[in-house]
Amino acid sequence: LATRKPLEGVIQAPHFHDMGKLLLAFVMLWAYFSFSQFLIIWSGNIPEETRWYLYRMRGGWSLVALLLVIFHFALPFLMLLSRDLKRNARRLAMVAGLVLLMRLVDLFWLIAPKFSKGDFLMTWTDVVAPIGIGGLWLAYFLWQLKQRPLIPFNDPQLPEVLAAGQHAEH
Repeated sequence: LATRKPLEGVIQAPHFHDMGKLLLAFVMLWAYFSFSQFLIIWSGNIPEETRWYLYRMRGGWSLVALLLVIFHFALPFLMLLSRDLKRNARRLAMVAGLVLLMRLVDLFWLIAPKFSKGDFLMTWTDVVAPIGIGGLWLAYFLWQLKQRPLIPFNDPQLPEVLAAGQHAEH
C-alpha cells in the first residue's frame, strides 16, 4: 500500500521503523505470555493443567513446539533488532508474514493435540479451513479498503501531521 496512491510518499522509513518496533514488542509479549504460562503450570505441578503440556511433548508435537520457539520468537526477535530491516518495507513484510504464519501454527499446536490423543496427525482440513476462512476475511477486508479513503484529505490538521512525519527521524 505504501507504494500506491494515496499513500505513496506519505508512509516513509520512520513509519516502517515504528511498525517494526511494534511487531518486535508483540513478538516479545507472545513469548513472555507463553513462557510465563508454561513456567507457572509446570513448576506448580498441577496435574490437571500439566496434562495439557504432556499432550504437546509427545508424538511429534515437541518438534512443532521447537519450531514455534525458533520461528515465532527467536528468529523474528533477532531479525527485528536490526534497524535496517525495520526501515525496509519489503523485509519487514516478510518478517510479519513469518510471524503471522507461525501464529497459525501456534493456534494449530494449541488445539490439535487434544483431538489426536497426543499423536501428530494433520489432515487436509487442517490446512484448507484456515486458508478458506482467511481468504474470505481477506476478500472482505480488501473490499472494505476500497470503500473508504485511507487518508482523511478533508482533515484541517492533515498538513501538520504530514509535515511532522517527515521530521520524525528515530
